[in-house]
Amino acid sequence: MGDIQQKMNLGIAWMVVARLMDRSIGIVSTLILARLLVPGDFGLVAMATAIAGALDLLGAFSFDLALIQNRNAEKRHYNTVWTFNVLFGFCCGALLILLAAPAADFYRESRLPPVMYVLAASVVIAGFTNVGVVNFRKDLHFRSEFNFLFLKRVTTFVVTVGAAFTFQSYWALLIGMVVGRIAQVLISYRVNDYRPAFTLSAARELFHFSKWLLVNNALVFLLHDGCTFIVGRMFGATALGTYSIAYEISNLPSTELVAPINRVTFPGFSRLAEPADIAVSYLKLLGMIMLLIVPAGIGIAAVAEPLVLAALGGKWTDAIPLIQILALHGAITATQTNNGPVWMALGHTRHLTVTVLIFLSVLLPALYFLLGTHGLAGAGYAYLLAHVPAVPYAMQVTKRLLGFRWQDLAAVIWRPLVATAVMYFTVIGVSDAIGSMAPLPRLMLDVLCGITVYALAIAVLWILSGRAAGAETFFVHQVRALLKR
Repeated sequence: MGDIQQKMNLGIAWMVVARLMDRSIGIVSTLILARLLVPGDFGLVAMATAIAGALDLLGAFSFDLALIQNRNAEKRHYNTVWTFNVLFGFCCGALLILLAAPAADFYRESRLPPVMYVLAASVVIAGFTNVGVVNFRKDLHFRSEFNFLFLKRVTTFVVTVGAAFTFQSYWALLIGMVVGRIAQVLISYRVNDYRPAFTLSAARELFHFSKWLLVNNALVFLLHDGCTFIVGRMFGATALGTYSIAYEISNLPSTELVAPINRVTFPGFSRLAEPADIAVSYLKLLGMIMLLIVPAGIGIAAVAEPLVLAALGGKWTDAIPLIQILALHGAITATQTNNGPVWMALGHTRHLTVTVLIFLSVLLPALYFLLGTHGLAGAGYAYLLAHVPAVPYAMQVTKRLLGFRWQDLAAVIWRPLVATAVMYFTVIGVSDAIGSMAPLPRLMLDVLCGITVYALAIAVLWILSGRAAGAETFFVHQVRALLKR
């Protein structure tokens, strides 16, 4: 277990660094694009990508996870996955072209068909990505995974920003998307020497593992993108663009810091296999998420107003209340993301489906009522309500499978929760007191205040609890080891 845990820790470090660099580039890109483009440009592309996401469900079997979970996967398994990806790319691209006119009628947006034609081309191109890169995760070679992701992101960034300065329209986003897919394919064959061939000989075995994942992926699409269809239909491209940027900013910690951890935890948990060993790793990771990522998410809610005014400009002010609400949703989501890798590693993938069904059973009706009564902010309230039944169910399942006690869970989360609450209310008070200040210095002071207050609060609570073993201890040891180097 020790060797695997060490590889997981190293892998998490590589993936977090990769994601931080990736998102740093992404954030800079978003800020530049938000200044050069208008909300309607983002909304128009979001309409098309939502339809592409719906079509993606036709092939959403997550075969890459099947290859990771199967320790004895052979060449025919890899080739079958690649063949399926290529065939699906062509099918999805053709359907995007056929649906272009009906989609334009649905959204009442005449500019949509050309956008969908370009998106169709990018989907076809992506299908040819080298399936061999999945071995970076399977074999816990995350430095190679880092190189692959970083090169792809840099290429996309340079092209998209350059196109934005040139065209100053939604075409910049589309050009960046297509060139990014081309770069993804070319780089995948450069960084991995696997050369796939056409075959479907292992299809039956792969479908056996992935049948529940297909259902789950379809439901997850509704969870994340169902709101996109509703907002686009009800409020149009401008409002959808505002929603898309608000969701991206508010969920930065949960999507961009937790996601790389999840790329490591599933292959790591699959190798550990024993529930007791997984429980130790799960609680340690949850502690780190609570210590570092949850306060970052809540911090975004606290500084939403100066953040939007300073970074995006006055044309994005409608995003402020939505960011404040969705940031809490993102923080809660961050605490739940490691449940899925546990269930998959232990072969209980159906719990993924049940959890999302519970979430959707509240989310969809809530969206219907709250968007009508509260406008865009209603989407945020709907997501928060959906967590009320879903989180207790998910935690109960994980507790039963891994065998830890509720006391073990409470010991991991209570100090970061209290410190985060102290930080949030302090920052809100300080921000109100300096509300007349220019947005950028106000944002800088708010952030400095939040970091200082949180660090002091968590340190005091940790000392008062006798320096209890937990995420704080692990973090202090890692910092000391780094300083010694």
